[in-house]
Amino acid sequence: QCVVYFARAPKSIEVFSAYNNVKACVRNHQGPLPPVPLHLRNAPTRLMKDLGYGKGYKYNPMYSEPVDQEYLPEELRGVDFFKQRRC
Repeated sequence: QCVVYFARAPKSIEVFSAYNNVKACVRNHQGPLPPVPLHLRNAPTRLMKDLGYGKGYKYNPMYSEPVDQEYLPEELRGVDFFKQRRC
């Protein structure tokens, strides 16, 4: 039933457009790309843990409420790829 419901639901290109905006932002970025925030980085070694990789990461399924956590690099904070054509 769920598959049929989604198959028949009205479609939108909103996510497709946002994804294209992200790709354009990365493609047109001048200089080195912004780094992945430390709290989102995997820390498979002790050195990486000591450098702060993964520190403060909130694993969504462990919380009953939505998690307030930043996922974009600092240079891209506040950019809304659903509304903005380019960053």
